[in-house]
Amino acid sequence: MRKLQLRRTLSVELSMANLLVRVKIMPKEAEIRPQEIVDDIRKLNPSIEIRSTKEEPIAFGLVALIADFITDDEAGAMDAIETAIKKSDLVGEFEVLGASRISAQVKK
Repeated sequence: MRKLQLRRTLSVELSMANLLVRVKIMPKEAEIRPQEIVDDIRKLNPSIEIRSTKEEPIAFGLVALIADFITDDEAGAMDAIETAIKKSDLVGEFEVLGASRISAQVKK
């Protein structure tokens, strides 16, 4: 087993871990385009960070939105995302597909 010896104090700052939350959002009507939902969510809550989106065809012209949200890994963060989505009049229903922690980065 090797030993690590430090001869000086390290000065690093760890940033808080973030969560990547993937959500499937169904529009209220088939005529509503997924990009309209993204724009509406951003307009209603500008602090929400949407990393990426993609469209998933369902049936009969209905297209679901798969969106990746970034949020801090703290209490109530998931609730903030869900509340932002519920505020939109364009959203019929939504489902959280998964959440994953994004690694902390060391800042020098």
